[in-house]
Amino acid sequence: MLLISTQSISKSPIRLYKQYLIGTPKVYLQKSYPLKDCSAKYEKGTLCMQKHSLAGEEAEIAFRFLNDRLISIVLIMPLADISKVKKIFYALKTQFDLVLIEQGNNKLDIIKISTNTFNKHKLAKIIADFENEAYQKHNIKYTFISKKDFIIQSRKSRNFTDIFKNTPMQMRAATYSIVWKNRQVIGTISFIVPNITQSYLDQNPIVEDF
Repeated sequence: MLLISTQSISKSPIRLYKQYLIGTPKVYLQKSYPLKDCSAKYEKGTLCMQKHSLAGEEAEIAFRFLNDRLISIVLIMPLADISKVKKIFYALKTQFDLVLIEQGNNKLDIIKISTNTFNKHKLAKIIADFENEAYQKHNIKYTFISKKDFIIQSRKSRNFTDIFKNTPMQMRAATYSIVWKNRQVIGTISFIVPNITQSYLDQNPIVEDF
């Protein structure tokens, strides 16, 4: 069991993904899960765990750290066909809302479009057209934020950039990238908390309860 210190937001530890909390010590994760160093594959200091599952699809889970404390989680999974790509998308949509779609340098700002049109069918067509073109070019990236935060942030934001200005410390975001490589589809999901700082980690240490 993990406890957080009794400072500032001690009653509200930030859940990054499933049972994993922001700031969890690397040594605790190493003792609790079968992790391997995968620095050579990703960035230095990354630990990985095989045979994780999301929406029934097998994935590798990579843990990223700042000064040996957890700051983000990345899931990497092979997806056999477009139906599996969509299945993961809808799994993410259960907890997150879409705010941006990208294909290379082309960006579709969902917040900006939504503020300029109240026609849901028109919005759906704009998104579908952008997605179809992106899929033809074999790469697309979605950015989401947690549903509760979406309601609050979208009311006071006119575009995607505004979403991340003065966001609450606990706002969770996720990016979902799909790339076709060597005739294989690879889906990569990154779970982050955009405003996490070294100062936050220092003031809110997570400790083990023995």
